[in-house]
Amino acid sequence: MRRPSPALVLLLVTLVLSLWPTRLHANQRTSYLAAQLKSNEDYRVRTQAALALGASGDDAAAKPLCDALADSNASVKVAAAAALGKLGKPSGLACLQRAEPREQTPSVKAQIKKSIAALSSGGAAAPPPPGADTKYYVAIEISNKSGRPESEIEPLVRAAMQAKILSRAGYAVAPKGETVAQGKKILKGKKMQGFYLLATVEPAIYQNGNLTQVVRVSMWTYPAKALQGEFAPKLTQSGTPKKDVQSENVLMKMCVENAVETFHKIVASL
Repeated sequence: MRRPSPALVLLLVTLVLSLWPTRLHANQRTSYLAAQLKSNEDYRVRTQAALALGASGDDAAAKPLCDALADSNASVKVAAAAALGKLGKPSGLACLQRAEPREQTPSVKAQIKKSIAALSSGGAAAPPPPGADTKYYVAIEISNKSGRPESEIEPLVRAAMQAKILSRAGYAVAPKGETVAQGKKILKGKKMQGFYLLATVEPAIYQNGNLTQVVRVSMWTYPAKALQGEFAPKLTQSGTPKKDVQSENVLMKMCVENAVETFHKIVASL
């Protein structure tokens, strides 16, 4: 009997991964992907498995991805390093930092450094400094009232807000941890308007088979911090009778993106 070609194996694995969430629980899917990453002979399948683990949001995905940093194939190692950055778990940062000094392949080392930088800055890549065309400078703060660990919520929400803010020309985002004094120094003497967005993540609500998520975003001047308004996007996903962290993450991200879209519209009307 002829063995299927590597290309066909990769296609079949990709199709399985796309259908998996409706067929097995997340922990079973993670176990399957971890097994593929560890032992599949085709490096392309291992690469695909690494990327899928990075998108899973599952804490259990961190260890197999860390182990894959020692894979014999550079493409798999690059995928594992990128996946750890996307996964956003503290344990991933630790293993990336251990792997970086001993890695010799330039492409792999570069991705490890990129993921380390992203995780060190709270899951979002450090924002670029204001440019000559910057009109609005936005500081972000996250208040986590979800009941979930800060290490899960803060990076996710910050990254989503930062990406959405920077999707519009003329905007710059303050780096995480910037003090009011530092903000004043940056804005002093420049024709930029400063804003401060405080995102408060409320607990997920499971009721009547549905999941509801609210993120309240208040808009302030910056660095003076005079309240300008508040928006509280509320999103509901049906068919979610029990706790589903990945669905919570998706709704959180959509909530803050909706809030930033409203913020952009308000700023444009000023």
